[in-house]
Amino acid sequence: MKSLTSRAFLPINTDLFNNPKYQELSCDAMVLYSLYSQRKEVSAFHSQTGNDTFTDSEGIFIYFSNDEAAKILRISVRKISTLRSQLIDCGLISVVRHGLKNFKIYVNTPETTPAETDLVLPWANFDFEKPIKSVPADSASTKSQKLPINQSNNNQTKLLLSRESNESVSQNQSNTLVTPKKSEKDVLNELSLDSIITRLKDTFSLPVVSRLKVLANNSYTKLKWFSNTIFKAKSQVTKKLLSNTRWLYNPASQEATRFESNDLLKRGLESALLQIAEIVYKGKEKIQNKAKFIYVYLRNFMANAVKQYLIDNYELTEDDEIELNVLL
Repeated sequence: MKSLTSRAFLPINTDLFNNPKYQELSCDAMVLYSLYSQRKEVSAFHSQTGNDTFTDSEGIFIYFSNDEAAKILRISVRKISTLRSQLIDCGLISVVRHGLKNFKIYVNTPETTPAETDLVLPWANFDFEKPIKSVPADSASTKSQKLPINQSNNNQTKLLLSRESNESVSQNQSNTLVTPKKSEKDVLNELSLDSIITRLKDTFSLPVVSRLKVLANNSYTKLKWFSNTIFKAKSQVTKKLLSNTRWLYNPASQEATRFESNDLLKRGLESALLQIAEIVYKGKEKIQNKAKFIYVYLRNFMANAVKQYLIDNYELTEDDEIELNVLL
């Protein structure tokens, strides 16, 4: 079993599979992240030996060109660029230009999977280094037939992996291990969820879609409500901005009020949803009308994002900024 941890393997952090935040991340993107993560270990080694070539005020970084990654993964450079964008959207890496051609890549640790999450890889943290006492299956106690699970890397709910689940299933156990069939209602709910998620991914970033699924608790009705509320709030902000003749025919209005062009809207939405979840579901003060609160919070967030975009990208006078504050 020792060979399972050999450096000949490229490890993939299991939180990338288990954490709902990364459920839209492709397998190719996971492998690319693993390459970056392993290269970071090399930079860290140099730092520990007194070589600060790959360390700056922001921390440890790596150099890893798209050409190099494409050659390793046997895919196109354009595909690598797309995968890298996925990792940036998920907060797994940040990229900063260094010179004319080079980029510094800062590799971040994946977020720990929430404790209440149903794991898709419940066996992945099994400690193969711990010896297991061999006991005949027909005489072993229930306790001795359970394999220990190493939970050192997160606070997920402890799951037991039975000896039988890795081996043949006896006739007496077959009924208890059969996965129950999904009802027609469950199947239709999943198909509906997939349909709306596909549409949302055309507009929102992958982290935002993941947050919405968690907030909606995988309910199609709730997910649709959240989606409609987001677009309703954005529509209200757009309507207020365009009510002024200065911005009605200004191309900047279109850029500022679209997720595709205003990065403050696209990236900031995830933070807004996290804050909403904290206030509504974990806050000390009870909110009487949650639906109204969520709508107002999203509308205010988008108004601020639109104003900031216009201020950052266009030369506005002090009067212009005052006018924007009044409008939005």
